[in-house]
Amino acid sequence: MPAYRSIRIQMPDRPGALSAISAALAAHGVDIVRLDVVSHEGPSVVDDLFLAAETPDDIGRAVGSFLPDVTVRTFDGTAGDPAVEMGEGLARCVTAGTLEACRGAAVLGAQQLARGDGGAFLRAAADGGVDVLHGPAGLVRIAPEEPFAGRWALQHGSAMAFPVNETWAPAQFEQALGAAWIAIAPCGPFDVLMVVRRLNIAFFTGELERLGAFARAAGAILQLRGDRPAAAALAAGLEGILPERAVTLDQRVAVGS
Repeated sequence: MPAYRSIRIQMPDRPGALSAISAALAAHGVDIVRLDVVSHEGPSVVDDLFLAAETPDDIGRAVGSFLPDVTVRTFDGTAGDPAVEMGEGLARCVTAGTLEACRGAAVLGAQQLARGDGGAFLRAAADGGVDVLHGPAGLVRIAPEEPFAGRWALQHGSAMAFPVNETWAPAQFEQALGAAWIAIAPCGPFDVLMVVRRLNIAFFTGELERLGAFARAAGAILQLRGDRPAAAALAAGLEGILPERAVTLDQRVAVGS
């Protein structure tokens, strides 16, 4: 039975870098089933590879033979084609029987598209709090006076991602997620989709672009199906803070703004 593995590689952006990766894989009988360019910015390139070989050991030996300047992270599951996953995720939103099921489909779609281990659908309330409309057990409402980085995503209308720190959300909320990285994208003026990674694998802007597009489409589907938030405007005086080391679609935004 063939062995499969999804990995993320980060390597210097120089001619022949990918060819060296392909040669190392071929030398150990490993096929690249699919290659997805995640980021091509600055001095490095980030690609997701879906690999196939006769045995897991073949893949392990091939990956171990990469040059030292190639960083490799392995996902727990196998990754699908992002374009297909986006289409299938939105189709599930359209065909869901109820609004609650539609929100669940949106969370699942975002989670799969963003290579996450979990997710949630959250809504800003009129009092400044944040309600959990779909999420894991133990994920509790965020009170108006409590911090939540997702407010920044709503106020700026932009997707964001960041490594978990102690100030992005209440401790009980964070403990229920058990995340190392968080990605958040607005799917309406009051709603956000959140994806968590429990492994320390960073999000890149290419992933945020996809997540943002999916979230906007899912939010439009929910609106067309009659989902109407109770709030008329975001609560004033509750500024969302961009966490340290955050990734945004506009890297000119200053941290803490």
